Amino acid sequence: MLDVAVVGGGHNGLACAALLAQAGLQVAVYERSDVLGGAAVSEPVWPGYTVSTASYVCTLLDPELVRVLDLPRHGYSAYRKDPATFNVLPDGRSLLLGSDEAANAREISRFDRDDVRGFNELNRVICDLGSRLFETFDDQSPHFANLGEQVCEVLQGSAAQLVQRYVNTPVLQAAVATDGIIGTNAGPRDPGTAYVLAHHYAGRALGVQGAWGYVRGGMGAISTALASAARAHGAAIHTASAVERICIENGAASGIVLRNGDEINARAVVSNAHPRTTFMDLAGKRHLSETFVGKIQSWKTTGVAFKLNLALGQLPNFRCRPGTRPDAHHRATIHIAPSIEYLQQAFEDTRDGGISKQPMLECFLQTPTDATLAPPGKHILSVFAQYYPYNHTDGWSSAQCEAVADRIVYMLSQFAPNIPGAIEARQILSPPDLEKRFGLIGGHIFHGELLPGQIYEHRFATRTPIRQLYLCGSGAHPGGCVSGFPGKRAAAAILADVRQMQAPA
Repeated sequence: MLDVAVVGGGHNGLACAALLAQAGLQVAVYERSDVLGGAAVSEPVWPGYTVSTASYVCTLLDPELVRVLDLPRHGYSAYRKDPATFNVLPDGRSLLLGSDEAANAREISRFDRDDVRGFNELNRVICDLGSRLFETFDDQSPHFANLGEQVCEVLQGSAAQLVQRYVNTPVLQAAVATDGIIGTNAGPRDPGTAYVLAHHYAGRALGVQGAWGYVRGGMGAISTALASAARAHGAAIHTASAVERICIENGAASGIVLRNGDEINARAVVSNAHPRTTFMDLAGKRHLSETFVGKIQSWKTTGVAFKLNLALGQLPNFRCRPGTRPDAHHRATIHIAPSIEYLQQAFEDTRDGGISKQPMLECFLQTPTDATLAPPGKHILSVFAQYYPYNHTDGWSSAQCEAVADRIVYMLSQFAPNIPGAIEARQILSPPDLEKRFGLIGGHIFHGELLPGQIYEHRFATRTPIRQLYLCGSGAHPGGCVSGFPGKRAAAAILADVRQMQAPA
C-alpha cells in the first residue's frame, strides 16, 4: 500500500511528491499524459524546436522549494528577462523598460518627465504589495484580512486605480496594468484586478522582488527537475496513467482506480487536478455537502486566454526599432497595449458573448537568450492574447481558431511587417484546447479567477471535506502561476497529519 497517491503530474503534484518522498513516505504520481508538467511543459512541437507550449515565463517559483530539493542539481536554471517590457505604439513610438533606472528615465521622459519619479514610486509600491503577498503564500490557514485593512482596500480596487495614482502616460500605465489582467476575465478598471497585479509581483525566483525570467530549456525544465528530485528520493512516477476515480470508504480517501482498471490502495490521496475535476468527476458529489457542491458549481473558471506559438525564420523587424539582429527589445515582453482604455475596451467587447476586436497581445522571444530552443537562425514567438472567452457565442471551431490566429498575426504585422513572411509554422491553443490538453477547466490558466471571493480563505482548502483527500493544484491557495506553493502546502499538511496520527495517545 502507498502512503500517498498523487493524481496528476503537473509541477505542483511533482513538488508535493518530491517533498513527501524526501520525508520518507512511499509516494507514486499518476499522470494521464505521456509528458509530465501539466501546463509547465516544453515540447518538440516542430523538428529542432523546444516550445514552452502553455506557461512561458517564471517568477513565482518558490525559492525555498528550489533550495530544499536542490533543483539546480536536477537541471533547473533560471535567468532574468531584461529589459522587462517593450510596448509598441501605432504612431511609431515605443517604450522599453528594464532594470536600468537611468535608461528607464530616458525612455519615460520622452513621454512625460514627471512620470519618471511616479514610475519609480509605483514600482516600489507594487513590489511592496507583492512582497506582502509572498509572505502569506505558505500560510496553512490563509486569511485575506491578515494583510491589513489598508492593503486589502488597495487590492480590492482596480489595477487602473492603482497605476493611475502614480503615472499619467497612457502607454506607461498600460505597461504596468497588463499584469493586473493576465489570465483574468475582467478589465483593468474592474475591482480586484489590483490583487492580480500584486500577485504577479510576488515572485522572488530570480532573487529580485517581482522580476520575471526565463528557464533554460523552457518551462518544462522546472517539471523535469521536480520529477528528477522526486525520483531521487524514491517516488514512483507513472505517465499515460489516467485516474478514473478516487476511492472513498467511510468518508475517507483510500486510493485510486486508473482508467485501465488498476486499483491502487493508499493511505492518502492528493490531487493536482482542477477542483471541479477532483470533486465532481473523480471523488463524486455524493460524498460532499450541498453547500460545498454549490461552491464548486459557482466557481468562476471561464478562461479568456488564447495562446499562439510561432516558429519564425527571423526575428521581428519593428518599425519603431528596425533590425532583425537580436537587440534589447527582442529580450523583453512585447506588448500591444497602448492604454488602459484599450485594455478595458478589449474586455468590454466580450460582455455580450463576443471576442476582443483589438485584443491585448503579450509576446515573448526566449530564443535570443537561449539558442538551444530552435534551429540555428530560427526563433519562437510566443503570443498570449486576451480576451477570447471559452464560452463565447460563436464557439471554437477549427475555422474560428484559425481566424483568431490570422487576426493576431495581422495585428503584429502592423508593428513588425516581416512577421507574416517569417512564420514557418504555428501552434494554436484556444481556451477549449487548454482545457482538453492540460485539464484547465473552462480554459482558465489559474484553475479559477484570482479575484476577491476566490482567493485566500475563499479559495479551496488544501484539506478537503473528504478525510485523507488533499488538493495541491492551483485551485488551492495561493492560486495560479508556476510557483509550487500549493504543492508544498499540501505536502506540509499531509506530513502534519501523519505525525498527528503517529503521535502517542
